[in-house]
Amino acid sequence: MFAKNDQMPILKRYSADLHIHTVLSPCADLDMGPVNIISAARRLGTGIIAITDHHSAANVPAVMEHAGDEPPLVVPGIEVQTREEVHLLCLFPDLHTLNDFARLIRDKLPLVQNRPDLFGEQVVVNGKEEILYFEEMLLTGSVGMTVESVAREVKMREGLLIPSHVDRPAYSLLANLGFLPPGLTVHALEIARPELKERLLAAHPNLKNSAFITSSDAHFLSQMDSAYMTVFYLAEPSFQEIRLALGGEEGRKVSIELRVRPEPGAA
Repeated sequence: MFAKNDQMPILKRYSADLHIHTVLSPCADLDMGPVNIISAARRLGTGIIAITDHHSAANVPAVMEHAGDEPPLVVPGIEVQTREEVHLLCLFPDLHTLNDFARLIRDKLPLVQNRPDLFGEQVVVNGKEEILYFEEMLLTGSVGMTVESVAREVKMREGLLIPSHVDRPAYSLLANLGFLPPGLTVHALEIARPELKERLLAAHPNLKNSAFITSSDAHFLSQMDSAYMTVFYLAEPSFQEIRLALGGEEGRKVSIELRVRPEPGAA
């Protein structure tokens, strides 16, 4: 599709990591605060990130605050574990929409108190990494919603639904359900091991036309420096452009590429 001036838009390349946890996720390292996350993204040249803590959006504002108007673009998100123990990345166009979805998810969480000695602290911070409070409800475990019901809620809010690490043997759509349910609206599939993508497609040939991304699923800062990365080709870094790229629309596209690192000793 051509722009109104009958010319294709000039597309730029943006590396992205759409699956990052903060200190709010009980399984994440205490180094995963806004300052360190944004610093690591800038050092790696990552132009787009999504904050996707388990069942809570409370630290997304802090990361957005610390990033300010400079790269990377911070996409508001959350990771949900469904009744079937399937992990889903749920991304939204703005913080208001994310918070509305997060309230629904919280209402569906089991009323279990966190035990920091077993699961770790769940820390809510501001953009300066000052502690605001500790989340007392345990954020891990499954919510009382199916994959289909989560997908409907995301679609109602014009969000993006990306099943997490579908090639893993646990907490994944393909491992737990065995297939991509017909009619389920997903915008991409996240794979943890892109080097084995062809093996995945051989086992699930119906996925060959799906959009694929890879992410760090970072719980530690070092994990953000992954061997592979997702690359978007966009007119600008925005939620709507990401949507177009995942759909292969208007010339936008997404690919998985090897991370290029400087040669040892290079200036």
